[in-house]
Amino acid sequence: LTRNLAHEIKNPLGGLRGAAQLLEMELPSAHLREYTQVIIHEADRLQALVDRLLAPHRMAPKWAEVNVHEVLERVRAVVLAEHGQWLQVQRDYDISLPEVRGDREQMIQVFLNIVQNAALALKPAGACAQGVPMIRLKSRAARQVTIGKQRHRLALELHVIDNGPGIAPGLLERIFYPLVSGRDGGTGLGLTLAQSLVKQHGGTIEVHSEPGCTDFRILLPLDGRPPAIGDGAALAGH
Repeated sequence: LTRNLAHEIKNPLGGLRGAAQLLEMELPSAHLREYTQVIIHEADRLQALVDRLLAPHRMAPKWAEVNVHEVLERVRAVVLAEHGQWLQVQRDYDISLPEVRGDREQMIQVFLNIVQNAALALKPAGACAQGVPMIRLKSRAARQVTIGKQRHRLALELHVIDNGPGIAPGLLERIFYPLVSGRDGGTGLGLTLAQSLVKQHGGTIEVHSEPGCTDFRILLPLDGRPPAIGDGAALAGH
């Protein structure tokens, strides 16, 4: 079933990408061409995901030094291209942070899943607890933190914060379980995949939520190498 679905997704991707390239050549403004670049990059990312689904063996992550702010900017551009008419996405970065070792595409997937969920949680009412619907992307250094059972001298602390209605208490403790969703039409797989990918990077993800503030906090170690490929890689390949 998965492979059949992957084939059905793969077929129109080439058309979408080609149409975006043709449109880009006709646009007079560099600002407008930023939107076609979003389409092209996302088509390429989906193509890579489909290729993994169709591959006979799961592909191992591609470890490299990753600039997390470049990842967050990519996610920000995608979300604003879809929801920018009514949503603000603010930056609160510590630009002195070093690069983290990880798989860039998987990290994009983690934050895209979380930020898209936040945007969709804000959208139904068209408003929020107060003011304009807003998501804040925040990066900081965390020192002397415990991730799992291991103590780390230095870690990357990343937050996705929104000012929406919050997650219901009964749902909050199950939010990372497969097929659990607080939204009509939601698959309940986005946060499960995000948690799996974060764990694969040796990190942890947690959430605090109340009306007016939902905060997804991700910790990624900066003082060690990625863990051995285990169960997390299997879901990541999926």
